[in-house]
Amino acid sequence: MQKIFFILLLFPTLAWACPGYVIGFKGKDNRFDQQAFEQYAQHFGYCAQSYAWNETAQALKFVSTHAQPYHLYGYSLGAVSVRMFLEKSTALPERVITIGAYKTTNVNFDRFGVRYQNFFDHSGRGQTSPGQFVDATHSQIQQRVNDILRKELESKH
Repeated sequence: MQKIFFILLLFPTLAWACPGYVIGFKGKDNRFDQQAFEQYAQHFGYCAQSYAWNETAQALKFVSTHAQPYHLYGYSLGAVSVRMFLEKSTALPERVITIGAYKTTNVNFDRFGVRYQNFFDHSGRGQTSPGQFVDATHSQIQQRVNDILRKELESKH
């Protein structure tokens, strides 16, 4: 009977296990469109795990204790966190995305050998790192990027 009970408890855990994670870093004062972030993670069938911009140590610990693939997602000041994370991580992400990085933030991740995309709003005008300018306000850019990515994914199918 105990074995049956254990199996019944184990099944929901396995059914809800995440095949991977999107690790998101929020902007200053925890500004972040959590709904847009979760929608982004759903594009890939991954679970969303968000942190404040200054919680890279906690994110590194999370990744080191979970053996699943992951993506990094940095919004605004969170783009700085993505770089800090990459400099300390031993396991590279499948991909990196930054959204709304300020014009002086270095979001050129070529030296890490990871696939990445950067999307800039008006605060990123003059940015020298590769990326795409999106005509959106800082508070709307996360959702606009989801719209762009959804169209890209639909055109591939």
